[in-house]
Amino acid sequence: MEIARPVTMRPNAVDARAAGVEFGLTTTFMATVFSLVHWGIGTAPPSASANELRIRVAAVSILVGLTIVGFADSRPGRFSGAHMNPAITLGVFAAGLLPARRVLPYLLAQSAGSIAAAALLRVAWGPSVSGGPVRWAVVQPGPGWPDASVAVAEAATLLVIVGVMCWMTACRPHWRAVWVVGGLFGLQGALLGTITGGSANPARQLGPALLSGEFHLLAVYLVAPVAGGVLAGWTAHRLQHARNVRRPVLAWPTPPERRARPSSAVLNPAVAVGRSPGREQ
Repeated sequence: MEIARPVTMRPNAVDARAAGVEFGLTTTFMATVFSLVHWGIGTAPPSASANELRIRVAAVSILVGLTIVGFADSRPGRFSGAHMNPAITLGVFAAGLLPARRVLPYLLAQSAGSIAAAALLRVAWGPSVSGGPVRWAVVQPGPGWPDASVAVAEAATLLVIVGVMCWMTACRPHWRAVWVVGGLFGLQGALLGTITGGSANPARQLGPALLSGEFHLLAVYLVAPVAGGVLAGWTAHRLQHARNVRRPVLAWPTPPERRARPSSAVLNPAVAVGRSPGREQ
């Protein structure tokens, strides 16, 4: 008879390295996103039409989606999972695809990365980042959009994205998840960027809001995506559990130190194919 080992909440050395990689990825990714916003939207002339602004936002969003693909498919991305988004981390944890001991280190790494990226933006672009239509690349909704509508849109976006990720994990494990998820983030930005702001990532708003002092709807942009991601993950967890009652499958995740090679916890199909909703405590 095999004796079950007690599960610890304390991060091990591999978890600490993964959190460090997550910090580096989030910092670099957010600095890239903020620079794209500053370059692609912040340079729009005051006379720019609404259509020109939509085109600029769509172009930036497409580039952001491609950037997500590149980061997630990189060697560091395959090691940490390249979440770069607290709503993704909490969503996949609720789905049982991430050990609990990694949640807090990842959230701290992502938050610190967002703030560091905003500071790097100031260094890279100078005083111009504090003025213009995109102060510190902070996200704001279009005119006339109430707080509740923005919250619903942000939550629904992560509900869909995390739901698709969980569905692919269970039903389409061999699909190229990095392209699907990157495409969904790019699409939501192109469609919602000029309406609700199209943040879909608490780390996207945190650093710019803190450095700019622009706290309007900050709570919405921080909480709503997390709520949507967690709801999607929890629902997927319950559905998978109901199926596993009749057909047990291989437990996941495999401890990183036992893997033959590093792989992504979310965006890379090598790890996105969770075989069981069993959540590590």
